[in-house]
Amino acid sequence: MYFIPITMKKPIIATTLSGLFVKHAPWDRAHQLWYKRASRILRDSSLIKRGKRKEGYFTSVDEIMKRIYPELSEKERTKIAREMYFDIVLKYIKHRPHVKNERVIKYFKSLKSKYKIALITTNTPEAARKILHIAHLDKLFDLVETSPPSEKDDKRKVFDRFIAKHGKPILYMGGNRKDSFEYCREHGIRGIFANFENSKAILGAKSVRNLNELKEIIHKL
Repeated sequence: MYFIPITMKKPIIATTLSGLFVKHAPWDRAHQLWYKRASRILRDSSLIKRGKRKEGYFTSVDEIMKRIYPELSEKERTKIAREMYFDIVLKYIKHRPHVKNERVIKYFKSLKSKYKIALITTNTPEAARKILHIAHLDKLFDLVETSPPSEKDDKRKVFDRFIAKHGKPILYMGGNRKDSFEYCREHGIRGIFANFENSKAILGAKSVRNLNELKEIIHKL
């Protein structure tokens, strides 16, 4: 009698870039500079104040882009707006390599024999590819789900696409985006907030404040 070996699928640990492998600074700074650029183009200094608001910011982006490119479609404007934003993110990371969390990156590389490491991000495919290259993260992720250039920043849609393809991860390790953890809570996914920069706690997400605390969570999976 012959026994056919059963190949066990590796469980998936899903992650983000901002706040975990790379500090939040590139994305936070890009948000501020995007509005500064828009204020210069439109010669409207009041737009700079809008850059301080994070929640529901794309409504403001839509309004600004209509003023800059009234002749374009909404999808075309969204694509250009996101390209402007990610151009700043990329330049920030390229010129400030210290924003990478090297010890965290090294630890997640050590997990690859046991887990599939997934990236769920609202970065566009091209931006994600360039960020991963610049940050030397090209070989870290087994699965990557991004956001199309013409899609507004919507983490829920990215999660939906990922789960439709790969199923639910056993854990989501994220940065300070509340919508990610709201989604996890609603869909029965354990969410862990990598709060390495001492931000405010997020409802329903357990915070870990350093690599040792993160390791304890993973060890108990």
